[in-house]
Amino acid sequence: MIITLPNYIFENKHLYQIINDDSVIASKSSIYKKDMMSLRNSMHLVILLVNGSKILHLKNSDITINSTDILYLSQSSYFMSEITGDKNNFESILIFFDDEYVFNFIKKYNIILDTIEKKDVLVLNRDHFINNCVNIVNQFFQTSINNSLDLVKLKLDELFLYSLSKDKERFSAFLNKIIQTKSSRTKYILEENLDIINSVDDMCKLTRLNSKALRKEMIRLYNQNPKEWLDEKRLSLAKALLKNTQKSVSQIATSCGYSSVSWFIIQFKKYYKTTPLLYREQNL
Repeated sequence: MIITLPNYIFENKHLYQIINDDSVIASKSSIYKKDMMSLRNSMHLVILLVNGSKILHLKNSDITINSTDILYLSQSSYFMSEITGDKNNFESILIFFDDEYVFNFIKKYNIILDTIEKKDVLVLNRDHFINNCVNIVNQFFQTSINNSLDLVKLKLDELFLYSLSKDKERFSAFLNKIIQTKSSRTKYILEENLDIINSVDDMCKLTRLNSKALRKEMIRLYNQNPKEWLDEKRLSLAKALLKNTQKSVSQIATSCGYSSVSWFIIQFKKYYKTTPLLYREQNL
């Protein structure tokens, strides 16, 4: 099950309570997902569990997170499972934040990160202070409170500051990871999610950029407009599949996001000056 976050939350508003603006999105869900999820995060994320637990499946190990932990994830792709609590219930609060929020936080509190280490994933044990923060954030979803978004941001600032105080070395490494990858954020998001991109509209949704902003960023990063970049990536994948698999041309066209086999053949020939079948024959 592939879930693109935070897009999935807005596409399924009936499953979540949401407090948000462009830089911070706070959501709460009591819906337990029994299947392992492939999470595609286009923002950074802190997970606060109220009931139940989650298992983060990393390359060499699994990390179990429950209501005694706080989990920070930088923008990337992750595999995760969910487990209900003792009373067969599940409650999770997700707070997403973007690069700009982190830069503003560092500037606002004059934070100095004296580390070269970078950390994608950070788990901290919750103590009385963090539990109080979680309980207060939870109340924002249970009652109607004015300025709830500003209050969420204040609590997120508190969590950041306290995490920095509690484990300066590791939380600094987490912030440093975000800072060091900020200039190529669009590149990271797109190249990590090639398998679910079928159109320029998909690219806009994933990067949370409008078409004009996306075009400007793609020119800066690749000297290509979004369609040129997508066509090149699709056809490069098609070439690899023709060479290394026994899939039919029709199957490869579908795998690479083409709804029409004839259009795929036209595009392939235009780009590589040969047809898909001839390319396969020449590279057996």
